[in-house]
Parts: sequence; C-alpha cells; structure tokens
Amino acid sequence: MPAPGDFPVVHATAEELRTDPSYHFDNANRDAVFVLVIQRTLSGKAFFRDTTGLHDVPADHAMLFTHNEPTGYGYPLDATEPYRHRFISFSGAGLNDLFRLIRQDFGSIVSMHLNSEATALFNEISSHYETRTFRDRLHQSELLYRLLLALYREQMQDTRTSDPIEFGYHYVQNHFRSPINLKEVAQKCGISREHFIREFSSSYPETPGNMLRRLRLEHSRSMLAATRLSVQDIALASGFTSSNTFCRAYRLKYAISPGAGRR
Repeated sequence: MPAPGDFPVVHATAEELRTDPSYHFDNANRDAVFVLVIQRTLSGKAFFRDTTGLHDVPADHAMLFTHNEPTGYGYPLDATEPYRHRFISFSGAGLNDLFRLIRQDFGSIVSMHLNSEATALFNEISSHYETRTFRDRLHQSELLYRLLLALYREQMQDTRTSDPIEFGYHYVQNHFRSPINLKEVAQKCGISREHFIREFSSSYPETPGNMLRRLRLEHSRSMLAATRLSVQDIALASGFTSSNTFCRAYRLKYAISPGAGRR
C-alpha cells in the first residue's frame, strides 16, 4: 500500500455481476486505510449502509466509500434482478480531501449518468488500467482528479432542479471570487432574490449575503498573508468590485485596514 504522500494511483478496477445476498462487505473490517472506492451500478441495484440506515444504489448511481470506515454494502434482500457494477479503488493524499468533500456535501450515493463527463472519465480510467496504457503516474493522477472534480460539478448541477437553495449554497461557495451579487445567484437558481434569501437563511446558519462577504474576506486575508499583490488586485481577486468596498468591509470585520493586517 503506498504511503499517503505518494502520487495518486489506481489499485484495481473490475466489472462484476452478483446475484444473491451472499455478496456483502463490512468496511469496518478492512485494513486498507488509504483506499478510496467509487462503485458504479450498471444494472440492478445494491444497498449501502451507513450510520443513517440503508440506501439503494440504483443504475446510473455510484457509492463512494473508504476501507476501514463504519459502512457496508451488498446485494439487497429484496432485489429481483442481478446487480452488475464496476468499481475503481485508488489512493493518494491529494485526493482525500476532495473525495471527503463530495461525500460531505452530497452524501455517499451520487449520480453518474451514462453520458456524463464523470462516467466517461471513470470508464477511461478503467480502460487504461486494464490495458496497462497509463502513460505514467502523472497521467493516473490527472484522470483521478478530473473524475472527482466532474463528480462534484455534476452533483451541484443536479441540485439546481432538486433543491435550488442548496444549488445556490454551492454556487456561492464556488463563485464568490467573481463579482456576483445575490440577484444573480437567485437567477441562477431560478427563483426570486427575496425567496432565495428567505429560504437560504432558514436552511443555513447565516444569510447568503453574510456568507458571500465572509468567504471573500477570508480569501482576501489569506492573500494578504501569502502574496505581495496590491490591495486593489487582492480586492478584485476576492470578488469585491473595488478596493474601497473591500477596505470598508475588511475594517468592519477585522477592525484594522488591509495594509495593517498585512503588516
């Protein structure tokens, strides 16, 4: 097993067909701590068990899990057709946080539609592994990163219709560095600004305006500490429309000017 600091690497991939409940795994009893797994259902369904209960994993969906965690999966007792799936197991310290973020924001069962970018990358990785045609370890790393990024992006897009408020939350997280405002975010969600603010504020511990301002200020504070960029450049790179707006917000939040904060 590679050390956590190594480049990401694919350990195994295979397609399997299971037809009875003897197919069952308890991840708590597995020793491979650094192994991450994406297991996509091709037909039929599986179950995934976590601390919240049992969850179906139907076709065009995948379960995400790690070895040595309190989860399990297998062939459901009520299944009426064979369960066909393909899995990829991999590891790499650089992927852990992104893998964890997908599960944190969207759960361990994610959609992987047949013609999606994530599914295409999943199949490409499987094909390269089975034919031993990866160019090098960097090629593996690149494809694995792209797969996880595509998975995150597609789950976020799915929430646009299933839960526009959650979509707005992720949209703000991913676009606060741009000079967006709440009216534009609400339009992306397909709802009015007033409805977006009201529902967002009842679903999350801060208003969308406060969240947008907080993310921009935290980002600008990090840039002040880590770069020698001008205050104007940092303001624009953090989503503020001007350095004056940035300086006022920074003083209100931290009680000092950005220049004093840098010193």
